[in-house]
This record gives sequence, structure tokens and C-alpha cells, in this order.
Amino acid sequence: MSCLSRNPRKRAVSSRARLAGVIRGYQRACAAALESLRGAIRATGGVHGKTGCHGRMRAIGVRADGARAAFKRHHGLSPLRAFVVVPVLLAGPAAYAALAGAPIAYDPTPRIGIVIPIGPPHYGAITRHVAASSTRKYGPFTFHTGTIDKIPIVYCIQPFGGEFTRSLSTQAMAIHFHLKAVLYPGTSGAHVAPPRMLIGDVVLGAKQVNFGNFFMTRSGRLVPDEFHGVSSMGKYMDIYLNPRLLKDLACSAHRVASATTLPAWLNKGYHQTVPRVYYYGIQGTSSMWLANKAFIAQTDSVFHEVDEDGDWFSAVVSALYHIPFIEVSTISDSILELPHTRAGVPRPPAGARGMSASAIAQNVSDAIMVSFIKHYGHELLTKSYATPFSDPYAHARYVHPTVPHGLLSGAGCD
Repeated sequence: MSCLSRNPRKRAVSSRARLAGVIRGYQRACAAALESLRGAIRATGGVHGKTGCHGRMRAIGVRADGARAAFKRHHGLSPLRAFVVVPVLLAGPAAYAALAGAPIAYDPTPRIGIVIPIGPPHYGAITRHVAASSTRKYGPFTFHTGTIDKIPIVYCIQPFGGEFTRSLSTQAMAIHFHLKAVLYPGTSGAHVAPPRMLIGDVVLGAKQVNFGNFFMTRSGRLVPDEFHGVSSMGKYMDIYLNPRLLKDLACSAHRVASATTLPAWLNKGYHQTVPRVYYYGIQGTSSMWLANKAFIAQTDSVFHEVDEDGDWFSAVVSALYHIPFIEVSTISDSILELPHTRAGVPRPPAGARGMSASAIAQNVSDAIMVSFIKHYGHELLTKSYATPFSDPYAHARYVHPTVPHGLLSGAGCD
């Protein structure tokens, strides 16, 4: 079902008509195939007795049985079931609702979507800003609608951990709500050594890469994508943020970072207490959690990611639905900074009370997104921002990502 449909009930009726048309076309194709089979039987000898007709009929039957078996092996269902299933698939998702007699629920109100990671379970930095909240449940996903500073939003806390689950949450949100943007505030692990990157630093997703998508040669060398760089991903291999949105996000990040003081225990041995912002961040995603410094260096030499635990999967879903995807991740751990620990997670002093490193980092990301919504939410709702499929940023921006290069200039970026 289209995310832009304004009348779900009318959409369901049209889906039933579409489904009926597809089934009629499928039946006509089957009838034509049957007539062709009859013609083949007639051509093989028709009524020339047991040796002619029956022998040829048996040969045709053996071939048909083999074809049916091959079809089932390949598609996982029999041709008879395919007769029902295939037209429904061709008719689109709304056909399922049409067959069930109920349209897919869709909220046509333009909203900003927020995908919230399940951990750390510290959601108040966003939820306390939400007014007029209500809850809707679709399958395993629970969505909360409301407003932040009078800007309509919808947020979802993923039902369990992992990037794949988060992308499913994003897709479900895109199906049931009219999204003008998808925001992901998260935490991540550093892939840049100190002092260039410290815990508490902020990474803006100018570029999203999947650094788990590689081919490893027999010698152990990594090659991007599984087909030696000839990508089956097409234009979705790397996802970029619209430059106008990066400028607005940079202003929000600078605004929040400048007003934030990090606890001293977060970065022992370093005097940085204000988060540094990676304005041109290459955010890395994979299902791997890395504490091996040699392998981090190896992936970084190929994909140039500055952190891990980004959300490339949700970025791809958003791009497929023509929705801008905007990510901020704050560094919560660094094996490069804390090599003597198991996973690079800093611990507060014994007896100290307060939040964990991951909760502190999540709060920073959440505060940046709330600021972004309050300052730029109206423009997000009323304007359109295309997702670039080629790199809009000069290579030098990624080489020196903490230099804003004009992103902070202009009115409204104080």
C-alpha cells in the first residue's frame, strides 16, 4: 500500500479490483498454456493407438511431473498454490487487506518519524517532550504519536535489539504513517583512535556504509561487496544525507554539544569535557561488534567508517520509500581508547552514582534530535528533500570531518 494514500478504504476497494484483474489475466494465461498443451498432444499423434497416443501422452505426463517438481523446489510451493499466491503478490500489499476485508491502517497526517533503539532503556530525553501522546499497535510494533513543540511526530521503540529489527520498525512505520523524515538517535563504538575521537563525541551521518558487506579473499584481504566490487546493491550501496539537512543537523549538534559537559571519568587521561562533532561522519553499520583493533583497522581501510552500530539498513528502507533518513550517534565506547577493557566501555568510579556511559551518550543524541525537530521540524513537514545517490561532498570533507566547512554559517545557527 502506498504511504501517500489518503483514503485507505477507497484504496482497499481499488486493490480488490486490481486483484480481480490480475487473477483474470493469470487465468487467461493458464488457459492459453492449457490450449498449447492440447496442441502439443495433437501434434504428437492424437489417436494413433496405444503405442502412439498413450506413449506420447505418458512422455508428456512425465515431463509435466518433472516440471511441477522443479517449480516446487524452486519456489517452495506447488503450481496450484501459486495460482492463488502469485496474483496476490503481483497485486501488492494492499491485496492482503482486500482479501481480509479490512484496509491497512494508514495515518495521512504528515509526521516526523523517530526510530528509538531498545537500549539503553532510557527514553525520557525524547518522550518527556511529546504532548498529546497516543498509542497504536500494528503486529509486533507499537507506535506512539503526538507532537514535539506542535510538530506532529511518531516514534517506535524497536521490539528487540539489532539493526535488522530496527529497519523492520522503520518499514512498518513507513507503511502506516505519512513520514516526511526518519530520525535515528543512537550510540556507537569508535573506529577512530584517540585523541582524534573520544567517548562522548558526536557523529552526524553524512554518509552511511555497511562495512559488513565484504568479500574476504583467501589471503584475508577485504573487498567491498560480495562480488569483488561489482555491487548487486546498485545505488543503495552507500546512502548520503541531503546537504541542506546536514547543515540543519550540524546547527542542532553544535547547539547541544556546546551546552554539554561530559563527566571527567568518561575519558580518563584526556581533558576534553565538551563533545566534539564529526560533521562529515561516515557511519558504519554491520551485525558485528568489534573489539579487535586489527580488524577495525582493516574494515576502516576499505569502508572508512568512523564508528560502528549505525543504521544503514533503516537508511536503505527510507530511501526506498523516498523519505530522508537522518542519523546522529554519540560515541559510548572505544576499544581504541580503552584497550585494557573487554569492550571499550568506561566505568564510573567505585561508589559513584549516575548514568552509564551509554545512557549519557544516548541523552546527547536524543537532545540533538529534539533540538532539530524544534528548530527545523516545520520545514521538514512542508518541504521535500531528495536523498542523493551520488556523493554530494568533497573527499576532503571526510578527511577532516570535525571541520564544519561553512555548515554553521548563516541565520538561525547560533
